[in-house]
Amino acid sequence: MNFLKRTYLLRRYFKPEIVRGYSSIPYQDLTLPMDIQTLEDEVITTPDGSRSVQKLKVFCDSIILVENQENQQKADRVWFQGKWFGCRSSRLSENTPLKHWTATFVECLDVEPETKLDVGGSDGDENESGRS
Repeated sequence: MNFLKRTYLLRRYFKPEIVRGYSSIPYQDLTLPMDIQTLEDEVITTPDGSRSVQKLKVFCDSIILVENQENQQKADRVWFQGKWFGCRSSRLSENTPLKHWTATFVECLDVEPETKLDVGGSDGDENESGRS
């Protein structure tokens, strides 16, 4: 199902490991073709007050992982319009010949280092370094 897809950055996390006495979560940045659609914003309450965060619906031929505490798996993140979005739900749709993964992502509130990779999928909303 490669029509309507652009290349986006997906960050895949691995099990935490101890490096020099500190816990570290290794990750791998994958460049995958995806169809990303914006959804309605969600209002969440933080200790600093209410904030509106953006939600996305993502279609991809590759597996997308959600958080799994039992396996110590942190949810995948996608870089879109200069922001990181964390995967909230993911399911495999096999009911048609166009087998694919459908996932829901929500804008991340925690600050993570910005990507410096030049990944496609930009509609002019972000510059070459991924900063907006």
